[in-house]
Amino acid sequence: MPPKTQTPPPLKEAAPQQPIRFPEDRFSNIDKDVDKRLDTFVEANPRLNSYYSQMVNEHPERAVRSFMLNKMLRLESETRTATRLAPQAKEWLEKQAPEVQQRVHEKIERYSPMYREKAAVRIIGEEKTKLDFNPKQAVAQGVGASV
Repeated sequence: MPPKTQTPPPLKEAAPQQPIRFPEDRFSNIDKDVDKRLDTFVEANPRLNSYYSQMVNEHPERAVRSFMLNKMLRLESETRTATRLAPQAKEWLEKQAPEVQQRVHEKIERYSPMYREKAAVRIIGEEKTKLDFNPKQAVAQGVGASV
């Protein structure tokens, strides 16, 4: 007897996505020092400024993909670094007290799965720094008498 083929249930029609609206002040509240540095960079690179301006005006889809490509390449680079450091970070975490492990895992769970490994390395590093730089009470600390 041939196996029955199952048909998947019909897909529910998704509501059309509304474009994300950003408040106007999000782009106008740039740090003044960063804005000055950006102005200097733009003035020093007129061809690059012209290239991006033209791309945004004439080929907006290509401009978006270009900006997204830069973000993607940076994320991939950071992910490679996190992947390289993850075994050491996880090894350190396994040696810590259960409450430290629980605190780290709770923080990591807040991130999207795509960014969890990168976040895990960063969070574990922060915890290690916190624990390494917390002042520890010595057993025999006391006040010495001055003569």
